[in-house]
Amino acid sequence: MASWFGRRAAPAPQAPAPDTRGAATGVPLELISYDQNTGQFRLGEQAIRALQQTRGPVGVVAVCGRARQGKSFILNQLLGRSGGFVVAPTHRPCTKGLWMWSAPVERRSPDGSKYSLVLLDTEGIDAYDQTGQYSTQIFSLAVLLSSLFVFNQMGGIDEAALDRLSLVTEMTKHVRVRAAGSSGGEEDSAELATFTPAFLWLLRDFYLRLEEEGRQVSPRDYLETALQPLQGTGRAVESKNQIRESIKALFPDRDCFTLVRPVTDEEQLAELDSMPTASMRPEFRDGLQRLTHLIFSKAQPKRLGSQILNGPMLAGLAQAYVDAINNGAVPTIATAWQGVAESESRRAGDAACAAYAAAFSEDVPSEEAALVAEHQHALLAAKQAFDEIAIGDEGVRRANEQRWRDSCESRFQQLQDRKLAQAAAACEKLLNDATMQLAAMARGDGVTVEQLQQAAAAFKAEYAASPAASGPTKWPRFTELFNEAYLGAVRDVTSRQEERRRVEAAAAAQAAEVAALRAQQAEQRMASAEAEGAQLRARLADVEGQLREAQVALERERAAAAAAATRLARLEQQVQHLEQSKEAEGRNLTQQAQAALRAAHATNEAQAAQLRGAQEQSERVAADAQQRLAAAEAEVQSLRQQLAAGGAAAQDWSGRVAALEADQQALQGSVQLLRNEKRELQRSREGLETQLAQLRQQMQVREGDWAAQLRAKEEEARLAAQQAAAAHAATVAYAAAAVAVADGDTGMDDGGDDDDNFEDPENMPDPKKMTMAQIKDWLMEHGHEKAAWDLAQKRSKKAEYEALMRQVLGA
Repeated sequence: MASWFGRRAAPAPQAPAPDTRGAATGVPLELISYDQNTGQFRLGEQAIRALQQTRGPVGVVAVCGRARQGKSFILNQLLGRSGGFVVAPTHRPCTKGLWMWSAPVERRSPDGSKYSLVLLDTEGIDAYDQTGQYSTQIFSLAVLLSSLFVFNQMGGIDEAALDRLSLVTEMTKHVRVRAAGSSGGEEDSAELATFTPAFLWLLRDFYLRLEEEGRQVSPRDYLETALQPLQGTGRAVESKNQIRESIKALFPDRDCFTLVRPVTDEEQLAELDSMPTASMRPEFRDGLQRLTHLIFSKAQPKRLGSQILNGPMLAGLAQAYVDAINNGAVPTIATAWQGVAESESRRAGDAACAAYAAAFSEDVPSEEAALVAEHQHALLAAKQAFDEIAIGDEGVRRANEQRWRDSCESRFQQLQDRKLAQAAAACEKLLNDATMQLAAMARGDGVTVEQLQQAAAAFKAEYAASPAASGPTKWPRFTELFNEAYLGAVRDVTSRQEERRRVEAAAAAQAAEVAALRAQQAEQRMASAEAEGAQLRARLADVEGQLREAQVALERERAAAAAAATRLARLEQQVQHLEQSKEAEGRNLTQQAQAALRAAHATNEAQAAQLRGAQEQSERVAADAQQRLAAAEAEVQSLRQQLAAGGAAAQDWSGRVAALEADQQALQGSVQLLRNEKRELQRSREGLETQLAQLRQQMQVREGDWAAQLRAKEEEARLAAQQAAAAHAATVAYAAAAVAVADGDTGMDDGGDDDDNFEDPENMPDPKKMTMAQIKDWLMEHGHEKAAWDLAQKRSKKAEYEALMRQVLGA
């Protein structure tokens, strides 16, 4: 035993302080108990439920050892509290079976990830009321479930302490890795070691000095030296060495820690769990702090191979191990793990189904693509939930994955069928309602194809945006049902519109006939006006003849007045001569002369009265001419009004035709599929356009002719007015000359020429330099209205008008 004195003691590694806030509120729960009546172990429901609620990785610290040596005190220190697990000063053990703290301690791994640390308190392994098999079973369960196994012992390591760990050797006989493994061989021990926890031998009330030749050595070296095989032969030595080899084989990761006596007073030692920490020895307090840090650093998450266990997995392992022991079988790690894997995979499948149901939103549109996309999204959520829980080999995972996938597919198929059926029913309802509305709208009066188009477009937009109308039948049914109803409504409206157009066309044709008849009547009235104008011109010619006769008579009267004036002058000279010679004779002669003068004056007054009568007659003729001119102007105004009325009727008819054209164009855009009807409507429209063009041309020609006739009538009226004014002026001049006869002023002009009746050949108009309208006006002014009218009716060109004008000029 002297070889361990030459080694130095290494300082214990430091670990971060634990988070014991949640653990402080927990209570101890019985995890595994033993029923004396049935002879079987059972699991505590509350403890199992607490484990199942611990979803993340878990580490497990199990403290084992002899009874009444302070195991529960160490666990309470890990919890950071003075009370928790039961500690009592009596000789009877307080803990039976395995107990756990209900609230795991929250910890962090060196990589920063969180995990939960479960604390297990075990029944003393050498209690007086235990059998050897029971102690082995409790010891085996604590080792198999923990990730750090703490063996608590008073004093140093001696042969008695090593004999108490003979349970390790028994454990290798009662635990198997696989069901087909060999019994107790080195291969089983080595393979079992890959599943065993880290081992910490805690030496309590340790008083020895770990020194060798004045140098301090570590507790680990102390442990390794104690596990060295003994020299010698014999059954006793072989048995002791077998225990040492079993410990080293089963716990390849092992360590040792020593704690001095906490107090020196025996009475205080009995009340250790309730004693304030400040009342304990400083070296014990320092050791206790280093012990907790060492335990927390070594108590990493529990692993089985590469799999990190969580709370439900740990609960499943405990159940599997207890079931194996109760069935009289040897606990097999692989078999237990297989059961846990199958159980967890089943739970993972259930979680996947729940995740699928939670992730699948039934508000998704009832479209196959949207439903499939939502199905895939929910499957991803389900797969993630399954992968977070499922463990075990690929076969177990694949079987349970196929189970939840089949369940999800069945659920999706039912949901898809229901959603698509609801969507199809909603589409049918919307389409039926729209069909009825279109049919009712098409039966209304005054409905146009454009209104049907607007209603159809509005419904299509509403139908497309409707969340209720969805699914694969949405647009096929729309095309099948709504388009058929729409085309039927269009045909009905088109038929009624076509009938209305035929009625309107007939009315327009009748209006055109009425307008033509009115135009013909206007032409007849125009001809009557022209005849009256000719009569007026004839009467004006008579008036002019009478005026000329009056002028001739006036000239004769002027000559007579001049002769009378001459005779009067001679008489006056004779009277003056007689006055000078003979006053008496003069008075007689004067009296005679005065009598002759009075007779001459009477004659002149009679003649003047005759002239005034002629003037009044001329004025009456001029007034009559003015009245006839006013009547002609009124007739012209009436003709203008009739022409305007005819133009308004034609314009109204043109507007109706334009409306028909607009309706026709709208119809062409709406009923493209009705090609036969479209061709018939096209031919009808072309015929109407041809008739309209012809009517427009006829109206233009008639308007031009009426305008020319109006201008001619206005010119004739103007000339008649000028001639009447000239006649009136001549009459006035004649009257003035007659009055002035007494003064000897006749005012006659015998050398004048009549420029109104003759044209200067040098100033003849040139037809080539005149426009067609000017030629028409010239012909109308010179009495060739009929010839000009005939050319206008024939729609002749300018050359024909020029030829007619040259013919007139040549004549």
